[in-house]
Amino acid sequence: MTTDSLFSTCSTTKAFTAAAMSLAIDDSKSTETPLSWDTPIASILRDDFVLHSDYSTMHTTIEDALSHRSGLSTHDACISLANPRRSLREAVRNLRHLKMAYSPRTTFAYNNNMYMAISHLLEQIEGRSLGETLKNRIWSPLGMNDTYFSAQEVSEDPSLRPRLVRGYTWDSNTSSYIAEPRVNDNALTGAGAIVSSVLEYTKWLRALIYRTGPLSPEGHAEILKSRTIITDMNEIIQPPGPHHLYALGWFVASYHGEPLYWHSGSWPGFGIMVGFLPSKGFGFAMMGNTTNARHAQVAIYTHLLDQMFGPGPGPVLSPMPTENPKQSIVASETMDEAIKRIYPRLPDPIIPHSLPLPQYAGQYVHPAYGSITLALKDNYLRADLLDRVIPALLSFTHASGEFFLACYYQPKSIGSIAVYYSAEFRVGADASTTAVGLDLEPALGEKIWFERVGSI
Repeated sequence: MTTDSLFSTCSTTKAFTAAAMSLAIDDSKSTETPLSWDTPIASILRDDFVLHSDYSTMHTTIEDALSHRSGLSTHDACISLANPRRSLREAVRNLRHLKMAYSPRTTFAYNNNMYMAISHLLEQIEGRSLGETLKNRIWSPLGMNDTYFSAQEVSEDPSLRPRLVRGYTWDSNTSSYIAEPRVNDNALTGAGAIVSSVLEYTKWLRALIYRTGPLSPEGHAEILKSRTIITDMNEIIQPPGPHHLYALGWFVASYHGEPLYWHSGSWPGFGIMVGFLPSKGFGFAMMGNTTNARHAQVAIYTHLLDQMFGPGPGPVLSPMPTENPKQSIVASETMDEAIKRIYPRLPDPIIPHSLPLPQYAGQYVHPAYGSITLALKDNYLRADLLDRVIPALLSFTHASGEFFLACYYQPKSIGSIAVYYSAEFRVGADASTTAVGLDLEPALGEKIWFERVGSI
């Protein structure tokens, strides 16, 4: 790999989305309907942007969405399970079916879906795709002529394909790396779609450090102004520091008393870390082709900062699942261990399921999470989800009564995912299943319910 190798830069895309929004706000100042960071999203996307409560719909602002304080928890599984060919508008319209976990503006909850909503908003304002807007308004002015907006498009271009990096995940069971599928989601856009290189990102960082165009001085100030206090950093790979905040597309930390702006990015097989310390004219862009690369990246850039400041506290390193439900390293947990962890107090003897197993098969649908078709295969209920954003399989193992253990996994020829969820079936008075619930969003404290719509 070299400095011009092309990586999926994942959530570091978010800073560009916030920057594009700042340009749109600047453009609107001389119009009859100027925009501001306090503009409610629904005032522009009247039909498309609807949240689970009327209050949240009418009061969620551009700033709320870009600073992860809307009250909507991650709901990343509704991205993983989605049809990769769905439109951005369709993805945004599905937000109305997602329950809110928090009161608005009270809790930092990292949320890719809200950045997709802002992407849709920008496309309506600009009258073109977000990729075109970023190219014309940010990348071209900065000379970033080797930056792109779709891993799939880059992989299909013979002139670019040789430089496109493939991602891998370490499998501790076999002591080998597993190749990961490429990012493939039409609607991901401003939440994490960019493909670029370390060399290209230096041009972006230089503009941020010295506050040059194409952003206005006001735009630079706004995107770096802290908006949300982060009270729990246990699940985030972070630089050392006593306080952590979030601006618009940037985390904010204090390093030896100086503001440090940074953001990580990950997708199965990719670990990205970008940031800058304006007071020292220092910036870093590090891109690795395994999610765990972020641990080394934090250690490297904090070491370099310490060379300027003198030794400081060591970095706090732990997983960051908000960007993807996958583990960085393939888990070695067995199915029996998972059942004991998820169901620690099962009755003895186990209660049998009330219906013959074939009667649990059928198609189950959630309006935002999509459909799951369960079929009986080798005496297990299984769903083929290989056509989704993250291609995978879903199998059910009986635990007790109507409770099952759901294993969401990829054959190692496809990828490395292996995650267990609690699952429960509802059985109606007519002795047939009516729904299946999966614990896909723990912040809600309840299962995501897929209603049965038919047999197979």
